[in-house]
Amino acid sequence: MKDGVRVGLIGLGAVGHHFATHLMAAHGRLTAHDIAPEAAARAADAGAQIVVSPREVAAASNVVILSLPSPNAVEEVMRGPEGVLSGAGKGALVIDTSTVGPETSRAVEVAARANGVDYLDAPLTTAQAGGASTEGAAAGTATFLVGGTADAFARARPFLDLLGGSAHHLGPSGAGSVVKLITNHISGIELLVYAEAQAIASSAGISAEALLDVVDDTIAKSYVLRELIDPRVRARDFEPGFSIDLMHKDHRLAGELARVGGVEAPFNDLALELWAQMRAAGRGGKDHVEAVNFIAEMAGVDIHDPPSKGGQS
Repeated sequence: MKDGVRVGLIGLGAVGHHFATHLMAAHGRLTAHDIAPEAAARAADAGAQIVVSPREVAAASNVVILSLPSPNAVEEVMRGPEGVLSGAGKGALVIDTSTVGPETSRAVEVAARANGVDYLDAPLTTAQAGGASTEGAAAGTATFLVGGTADAFARARPFLDLLGGSAHHLGPSGAGSVVKLITNHISGIELLVYAEAQAIASSAGISAEALLDVVDDTIAKSYVLRELIDPRVRARDFEPGFSIDLMHKDHRLAGELARVGGVEAPFNDLALELWAQMRAAGRGGKDHVEAVNFIAEMAGVDIHDPPSKGGQS
């Protein structure tokens, strides 16, 4: 424990377990909770004190970090009968790194403020080598997109600096959640565009490896291609990473954001339909770059071994 800081962490999954490692190294103690026994056991093995509810985490901590998979999970963990707000003391700080819609963030912030608790929406992304938020969390290079008061952001800054490489205060509560949904809207659609383009290229005899070898020297060069798609396609490794289930959730939330703003979002609508098809095909737990294989299969092409004569076999 340093300078009276008592840190709690709720959510020990693909991102949260990396947070736990960094927090333990910096503070020497961590109170944590996860509903998944295997995730909790892994954190316990690393030295975290595991408790049975979010309320107990909050009661033992003056800073609580959340890493949760959905808006419903955030609502339950924060405002449920055994939630953080039932156990947090006045002046506690909650840093929520989950990706949710801005309405969830704003509603939770209002409830937190009524209980004397500071709450920030601080979803993470990355622009570093490796591509996905999980890699950024592991390396401590994640970017945090933060909504909330300036005072709460200043209080949170040492923890954001510990867990990531940069943090952007984007405005009041909900602003971080808006920008995270927009960034995933862009990257998700770009991935699907590449998947379609690769299927077309393979039908004309161009393998994935050949296309990826040259794309950085073309107008199509992008971070998503270089850091997300290229290493996974070359290694033929489509385990999370960032799952199709989570990408579907983020496009659903982006669609809700568009509707609230009165914006037509046909690209998002099509992306959401495609992610839903992948989930229905049993691929929801795969890395989202699995979309490349899914679309190739729909086209009846092998991206690694395409026909050799302009698509004619």
